[in-house]
Amino acid sequence: MSRIMRKNSVLKLALSMLILIALSSLVAMPASAVKLNPGRKKIKAIMIGDRLVDIAYNLGIVPEAMIVRCWGGIPKKLTTVQFLGCPKRVIVKKKDLVANVAKERGIKRILIEKNVNFDIHLPPEANPMKIVPLLKGKGLQLEFVDFSEGIESAIKQTGKLLNRETQAEELITAYKTALQRSKTKMPKEKLGKKVLILNGIVVAKGAHTFIQVVAPGGYADRFFLKPMGCINVGNLIKPEGVKVKRGSFLLRNIEDIAKANPDVIILTGESFAVEKALQKALKKNPSLREVPAVKNYEMYSLPGYIDEWIIEYPYILRLWISVLYK
Repeated sequence: MSRIMRKNSVLKLALSMLILIALSSLVAMPASAVKLNPGRKKIKAIMIGDRLVDIAYNLGIVPEAMIVRCWGGIPKKLTTVQFLGCPKRVIVKKKDLVANVAKERGIKRILIEKNVNFDIHLPPEANPMKIVPLLKGKGLQLEFVDFSEGIESAIKQTGKLLNRETQAEELITAYKTALQRSKTKMPKEKLGKKVLILNGIVVAKGAHTFIQVVAPGGYADRFFLKPMGCINVGNLIKPEGVKVKRGSFLLRNIEDIAKANPDVIILTGESFAVEKALQKALKKNPSLREVPAVKNYEMYSLPGYIDEWIIEYPYILRLWISVLYK
């Protein structure tokens, strides 16, 4: 292949990636997947649990402070709410933090997500309900939203606690409609595509970039890949002895994607980190262009999902369907 042809091939690949990233970023995360965007009222309360905070947000309420998973997107989205840390830090390590913050701010209400399946990666002692014994006898009003009967029930419970029962019924209707619309787009047959999910991380202070590989068996598999009959091939590039942490592991060499030979590459998080590394790798090793996902320009930037944006899930599901099922 001549130098001009190789250069054109690289430019074509780069342009395709930029177009895909730009298109997805235009619709990356709406204020609400179900097109409800109420004005947010801050209440004097502390909320513990991602799903609880998301439902309250979609009902037009935010707390003064919250405890949610730090590796999710809620802390970045709700910048006006004080982030006290992730459940493990607050419940296991900083046991007096919630009581102290409540006392300092004159907060009495503590709303807690009751969910045995709070997180598939956290240890049981980091479940939000484990904070209850730490708060008893502190003069606090503990209130619970039980997720054992599903999201619709949780929305009703939250609406009642927040005096937003009418809005809760509207949210349930909108959520069910959006979810049903997304499910009608699902493929009738298993797709059998090999998918590699790469999560980009950019450290703002030093502009350093890192790439994580989303391992099989996590939230992406449960909510997107398995329902469509796709296969997460991230395990094919995991070095021996490397541990999976919170559902992912560090990718040390972008050229290792050839070992997985994916049909589709999904970029989550800061996709720039992956784009930058891949561009360098292609110049160094042109044979990477033979990887099916690269060769066929099947690389897409999509919102990641760890079962936190439960109200937005139907919208996110539709995006994943649109790139995996054509």
